[in-house]
Amino acid sequence: MEFKSEAKLTTFEAICMIVGNSIGTGIIAVPYLATKNSMLDVVWMVALAYIINVILHLIIAELSYNNGGVQLVKSFEGELFHGAAKKVFSWLVFVVYGLAIMIGVSGNINGGAQIFTNWFGMPMWAAQLVYYGIAGCVVFMGMKAVGIAQKYAVVLLMGIVAAMTVGTLMHPVNTPHSSEFHWNNLLALYSMVVFATSANQAVIQVVKGLDGNSREIRKSIFIGFGLSSVFVLIVTMSVLLGTKGEINKELAYMQLGESIGKWAVILAGIFSLFALLTTFWSNTLALRDVVHEQINTGNRISWLIATVPCILFAMFGVNSFIVLTRIMSGVVVLVSIMLVLTYGKSRRKAGASPICGVIGTVPFQVLMVLSTILSAVGSLVPLS
Repeated sequence: MEFKSEAKLTTFEAICMIVGNSIGTGIIAVPYLATKNSMLDVVWMVALAYIINVILHLIIAELSYNNGGVQLVKSFEGELFHGAAKKVFSWLVFVVYGLAIMIGVSGNINGGAQIFTNWFGMPMWAAQLVYYGIAGCVVFMGMKAVGIAQKYAVVLLMGIVAAMTVGTLMHPVNTPHSSEFHWNNLLALYSMVVFATSANQAVIQVVKGLDGNSREIRKSIFIGFGLSSVFVLIVTMSVLLGTKGEINKELAYMQLGESIGKWAVILAGIFSLFALLTTFWSNTLALRDVVHEQINTGNRISWLIATVPCILFAMFGVNSFIVLTRIMSGVVVLVSIMLVLTYGKSRRKAGASPICGVIGTVPFQVLMVLSTILSAVGSLVPLS
């Protein structure tokens, strides 16, 4: 199988692409939803989400692998759609899937702008434009630049989480968190944790960047999602243990910093900013590729076509960071049902499974559909 990629990634860069994509928007929203559940719920939700995401992303990787490393829209077109209506269905999925990513990017822009507003007192519209311009520079330079930036950003984030965790434990901590059980709250937590540790777009970039090396792709997925799960768990536990007063901010990690001290406020702000940046880089790179594959424009023009609507939607659409991320999680998991159906057909046609093996068999496909339905419900239910 020939893979057309603009750049090659090292295995470490591939791992960081996955970690960087998955520790952005969602990880910042998880602590707030965790306050509606117990600590034990958070632990087993993160463990369950790791298993689900490893299976799902191995399936995504193999589907893309079977189609030469293309994004999901082209995989659907190549495997699922046939006949005279093929292009119609392809464009329909292009619009729906593209809008799902755009909603996530818009929420990302609003999250980053919120940080700039807190730091510099900028009006929201100016902060949105500044964030979009700064974040976009990396993606404008191409996939290799994104891989390198993700690598250094992930190392920085690891250092900040370590420092913040130590800072939390050096102060008196809250008693272990516990809330009255409610199914709506648990489903919402499950949906957000799965979303917070997912990296659909990055996995496809890994397939291309590793030139279809199935062993390195699997390694990147297992290690990448393991690190992402640890990130989510440590960040959430630190917020629950160390934050003084009710957790009522959409960017809860910054509230933890305020509870620890001035130095922690700075680190929490940097963490929140880079967590958002890493997701922005992966998602807009993927959105660029989706546009490029669909209309055959150049990479930079495709990136502008893909992202200008995102900044406009962020400025004139829904302003709530949590609202946008929950909408994004619901739409993306619904697309996953089509993904599983397409993968089953692709696997039968290929007659081999170089990435998934037994993990891609029918029982696991059914498990992914059930997980998708639960996540979709969880993204829409009202919190109690």
